[in-house]
Amino acid sequence: MSTFCGGNGTSIPSIPPEQWNDTYTGKGVVPTTLPDLSTGLVSDDWIKTYIGQLETNNTIPRSTSTLNNLQSNMHGPPQEVDPLATFVTDDNVFQNTVREEYCFYEKRYLAALDGFLQSIGDASMNGGNVNSVQTRLDTVIKLNQKLTLITQIVNGIAKNRYTTTQKYQQDINSLNDELKGKQAKLDAQRAIITKETAMLDVNRRMVEYTEEKNRANNNLLAIYSVLNVVAIALIFYIART
Repeated sequence: MSTFCGGNGTSIPSIPPEQWNDTYTGKGVVPTTLPDLSTGLVSDDWIKTYIGQLETNNTIPRSTSTLNNLQSNMHGPPQEVDPLATFVTDDNVFQNTVREEYCFYEKRYLAALDGFLQSIGDASMNGGNVNSVQTRLDTVIKLNQKLTLITQIVNGIAKNRYTTTQKYQQDINSLNDELKGKQAKLDAQRAIITKETAMLDVNRRMVEYTEEKNRANNNLLAIYSVLNVVAIALIFYIART
């Protein structure tokens, strides 16, 4: 059995044949109804669809759901308010479940494989039951397919999370760039309001604004004066004609 499952990598699990076809009863990732595994692998589309189903029924924890819970429940209890801690806890439980499920089937796979090889030897040496050999071969194939399916699903989850993480990184970079721009403006304003001549600068800017406003008003008055002169001239011209 592999060290991944706690074995020494050399010993064969001692599991009787009547337990080789047992089904893992925990909340694992192997579906009750298996897809077509005749080629050994399922399609990427099937993996993507199935992972979506596992996320929907909360078999796979999602960081996005915990973040949404935070936004809608800012003042809730700690286990609901801290989305990262909640996600990490749920994800650790999920990883342990997948490991347990994989090891459950691997133990039976190795035991069935050893039993299959023994049955071949018995059939060839002692005229053993050929049907028994085929039955054990079918069991070995089925267990091999389940283990392969688990590895495909976990690999699909890893790819999906990588894509999600990349999106988060892009969003963070965009937000960071925006905040840098705001920081530059705030620094410029801070330099103005914190230096010793801040009030003088403010008064100078107020005087400049007032002078500019007065110049604009004077320009308007000049325009109005010209228009009045033109209007009076027109009145005299019309009266004389």
